[in-house]
Amino acid sequence: MVLADRFEVLDVGAVSTAQSERLHREAWQYAPAGVQGDGRYYKPYPLYIRRAKGARLWDLDDNEYIDFHGSYGPAILGHSDDRVNNAVKEVMDNEGVLFALPHPREVELAKIVTDVIPSAEKTIFTNSGTEAVYHAVRVARAFTGRDLIVKLEGAYHGWFNDVAVSIKPELKEAGPAAAPHTVPGSAGIPGEYLEKVLVLPYNDLGAIERTLERRRGEVAAVLVEPVVHSCGCLKPRDGYLEGLRELASSHGVVLIFDEVMTGFRHHQGGCQAVFRVTPDLTTFGKALSNGYAISGVTGKNEIMSRIAPEGDVFFSGTFNGHLLNVTAALRTQEILRDQSIYERLWKLGRMVEEGINTAVESLGVKARCESFGSVWSLYFGNREVRDYRDLIEVAYSKDDPVMRAYLSSLLNNGIYVQPFYVVRSFISAAHTEDDMQKTIDVTVRFLEENRIALS
Repeated sequence: MVLADRFEVLDVGAVSTAQSERLHREAWQYAPAGVQGDGRYYKPYPLYIRRAKGARLWDLDDNEYIDFHGSYGPAILGHSDDRVNNAVKEVMDNEGVLFALPHPREVELAKIVTDVIPSAEKTIFTNSGTEAVYHAVRVARAFTGRDLIVKLEGAYHGWFNDVAVSIKPELKEAGPAAAPHTVPGSAGIPGEYLEKVLVLPYNDLGAIERTLERRRGEVAAVLVEPVVHSCGCLKPRDGYLEGLRELASSHGVVLIFDEVMTGFRHHQGGCQAVFRVTPDLTTFGKALSNGYAISGVTGKNEIMSRIAPEGDVFFSGTFNGHLLNVTAALRTQEILRDQSIYERLWKLGRMVEEGINTAVESLGVKARCESFGSVWSLYFGNREVRDYRDLIEVAYSKDDPVMRAYLSSLLNNGIYVQPFYVVRSFISAAHTEDDMQKTIDVTVRFLEENRIALS
C-alpha cells in the first residue's frame, strides 16, 4: 500500500458528518472558506462543533470524540469546567460584565502572576496571544532603543507584521538551514518589516551568538518559545535556554519567552519554572483562564515600567482586564494550585509517548512520539526532530498524506486531533488513562495496518 495514493484529504467515511458538510457549503457564502481563521479549515470540510464538555466534543451529527484539540491549548482543566463557569456566572449576576475601568480582581490576578511566574514583577493584561507578543516586542524595542528582533524558524508568535514571518516556509524559499531567509507568512506585509526580523534555527546556540556579535548593538530582543509547540513538541537541547539567557545578558538584549502556549499548561510557573531559566519578559495566555479570552505580558519592573501610563510605550484597550475573563483566570489559577494536576498531566503524556514508541520499535516503522508535559506529537519519518528543518518537507502543508491518514484513523475511531501542520495533541485534566489507552490502541492498529508503507 502507498499511503500517498490512498489519502489526499481527511477521510470521514466511517462516521456521518453530513450536517457539517451541509453547513460548510452554506457558510462559504458568508466567510472566507466558511470559517473564522486559517487554523479552522481543512479539506474536504471542517467539522462544525455544537458542544464541548470535559475531554469530549460533539459535532452537528452528534458524533462524540475524545478531544485532543483543547481549543489550541486553553482547556487545561477540560472544556466548560463547572467551577470556572460558576465563578463567572456569580460575578456576572452580582458585579457586572465589563467596566473598562480598574477593578480589584485585576489587581488580585496580577499578584497571583507575580507569585507563580519567576520572571514576573509587573504585569499587563490583554486579550489574545498576538496582542501580548505585540506589546512585549514594542516595549523591548523602546527599552533598548534598538529595532531588530531575533525570531526562530517554525515558531508562531501571532499574526502581526513584526513576527508573522518564517512560520511554515517551504524548503524552496527558506534558504540555508544555518541562516534562514526571512519569509513573510502572509500577503500584505510591507518589506520594511522583514528587514527588522532576523530568522535563526531553533536549538542552535552558535547561530544566536554569531548573529548577536555581528549585529552588536542592533538587536532589541530574542523571542523564543521555550518548547516549540508551533512545531508539535520541539524541546530545547541541554543548555540551550541557559545559553540564550547568558547571551542576552551579555549583549544587552531582552530575552522574551513566548509562553502563550506553554504557560500554565506544563507548570503553573510556565516552562521557565520547569527549566529554571528566567527571561526578561514573558507572554502568556491560553491556559490562564481555561478558555476565557485573556492574555498578558509580565517581566522585570525596569522594562514593564516603560508601559503607559507609567512610561512612554502606549498601552490601552477597552477589553483589557475584562471582568469576566479575569474572574475565570482567578478561579482557574486557584484550581491549578493543586500540583497533583500537573503530575497527572505529565503522567498521561508519558503514557502516550511510551505506549506508541514501544509499538514503533516493535514494528520497525518510521515514526516517533514525543511528549512534553501535557502535549504529545507523533512524527512520521526516521529523522530526529530538533528544529523546523527536520519537518520542513511536510510541515508547510496540512495535507501530508501520511499525517492525514493517521488523523482519519483517529477520527473514525472517535478521537479528534485537529488537522494541523504536524500531529499535535493537548491533554487536559479531564482526560483519563482510558482515553490515553484507547488513543494508543488506535495508533498501534494504524501502524500495524500500514507497516509496509511506514517502514
